[in-house]
Amino acid sequence: MIIRGITKRDFDTITAVLDRWWGGPAGERAHPVFFYELGEHALIAEEAGTLVGFLLGFITNGTPRTGYVHLVGIHPDHRRRSVGKLLYGHFAERARAAGAERIKAITTVGNDGSVRFHEALGFRVSEDASYAGEGRARIVFTRAL
Repeated sequence: MIIRGITKRDFDTITAVLDRWWGGPAGERAHPVFFYELGEHALIAEEAGTLVGFLLGFITNGTPRTGYVHLVGIHPDHRRRSVGKLLYGHFAERARAAGAERIKAITTVGNDGSVRFHEALGFRVSEDASYAGEGRARIVFTRAL
């Protein structure tokens, strides 16, 4: 498996397959800003020249500097094969090299698969009742680098 930076062709493929990979409307979550403005840290996982996963993330300039993972997608036929773990590992290395002290991600309350995945990668898990606005709780994942 090859992990590499994103290209415009990859981004177009992601937006074309995301609804199918996630089993419903999700394509809008792969916002173009993650290619055009923040694509420097976005990653693609390929196997035999085929897209099998992606990670859209960026490095913040705040304190502490943070590698933020916005969206990860794994081809349904390649789940539970360490694609996500490899993507997160490469992203963490890039974030550390860019001066980040931690990595962070969020999910909605009730997304137990995401919670288990992040716990397995050593993330601290907490629920913030108003993270996304009043009455809009999110699960927040953080891990020191």
